[in-house]
Amino acid sequence: LAALLIAQAAFSLQWPIAHDEAPLFYEAFLMQNGQVPYKDFFDFQMPGSFFTYYILGILSNFGPLRIRILDLILLAAISTITYLAMRKRFGTSAALAAPILFALKYLQGGPNLSLQREYIILIFISLSIWIGVTDSLTFRKRLTLGLLYGLAATLKPHAALGLLPFLLFDIADLRQRRELTLPSLAKQIILPTTIGFAIPISLIVLYLTITNSLSPLIDIILNYVPLYTQINGEMAITPSAERTAYLLNQLWRLGGSGLWLIPAAFGIYLNRNRQTYLLASLALIYALYPALTGQFFPYHYIPFIYAVILVASLSLSTFDLQPSTVSSFLFPLSSAILLATILITVKPSQTFLRQLQGKDIVIAADRAAQISAFLEKNLEPGDQVQPLDWTGGSLLAMLETRAPIATSYVFDFYFYHHVSNLYIQSLRADFMTQLQDSKPRYIIEVTAIDKPWVSGEDTSRDFPELHAFLNEYYSVTMEKEDYVIYELK
Repeated sequence: LAALLIAQAAFSLQWPIAHDEAPLFYEAFLMQNGQVPYKDFFDFQMPGSFFTYYILGILSNFGPLRIRILDLILLAAISTITYLAMRKRFGTSAALAAPILFALKYLQGGPNLSLQREYIILIFISLSIWIGVTDSLTFRKRLTLGLLYGLAATLKPHAALGLLPFLLFDIADLRQRRELTLPSLAKQIILPTTIGFAIPISLIVLYLTITNSLSPLIDIILNYVPLYTQINGEMAITPSAERTAYLLNQLWRLGGSGLWLIPAAFGIYLNRNRQTYLLASLALIYALYPALTGQFFPYHYIPFIYAVILVASLSLSTFDLQPSTVSSFLFPLSSAILLATILITVKPSQTFLRQLQGKDIVIAADRAAQISAFLEKNLEPGDQVQPLDWTGGSLLAMLETRAPIATSYVFDFYFYHHVSNLYIQSLRADFMTQLQDSKPRYIIEVTAIDKPWVSGEDTSRDFPELHAFLNEYYSVTMEKEDYVIYELK
């Protein structure tokens, strides 16, 4: 398994920037050129996402190979921290199995899963496990746990739910020591954790206030985010009457990773202690995590897969076990079940297999290369470009050519869902005003099937004002099956 992991990691160095990476890195490029999120460009991602990709952009200079190297460095860091956290408490076998199995599952997702926010959050989760599996927590450790989940919350607010098991187990320890009074609870647990949690949040709010971007963010959270959360994992609007049924139907599926629960159950039974229950509680919390957005995208399950694999790896552990309390046949049985789970669920990524066959890795990257070549040849100093796209390749091309954007709207999918909503209509009107004022030299519209169109109630693919504007001021300079480039007449 380790050899397979090393082989796939080596091949992943050839992976291009893909899916969500392209828009996030392009926004990092805008930040490097002095633009501020929310104030200068519209997006609903949390501030920590922008800062993370800004740092990655600086370190990589947006080069695909450097980005992949950074990706593997993060994976190595998560794996090392996981190994150190697991070895002391659960033994070497479990400590080796956990990071190897998770790394294989991560690479199995291919370029589309690379550097997702949930993956970056694992740095904080793995560090919290390293701290939290100790027998008792000190003021400094509680402060650090709060800080780690405060940082996680700046990327995805609901990632902070992982702090709950640590707090509950800490409170249970106080109760066992008969120290559980309201003043002691507040002083020993709540206060340091809250201080740690508040530090990154306060710094983010301070930055947003100084840059005059706090008010635009609040406006986005209040008006746009409630609309976006109605979009499910199939990029369709979930009607209110069907939402509960949809959530329950998706929850039990666990993103196709439910088979890991079988070796995890053995791991819990063979290691009945506080640390095991803590890991199991984290797995439970992050199994519920995707339901909070209601979208159930594959990357939403990254924290759950990580936590449940840690628990499943305990089926190899005999650490601190009383042999007389457990039937000896359970040890080979639990190992055999873990092996069967690995054989069924851990597979080489489709991208890796395509590389071995000499095939193209991702379609959008080929489209981006064509658009990039066009811009490189035709773009002149001072020219602006407006993408009508999301993850279809135009933003990757604009990143590669360092093309400046014409409006504050990096994506166009905002304009095609909840079209009767006054807020969406105001976004459409503002976009058209900016487009008419800037009149960029090129407008790139991706029409490919892999463009994530939203479907369902109150959605549309029609934007009459935009089409009228294009007909009046632009001509088609390049038209392919999956994209069109318009040039200012």
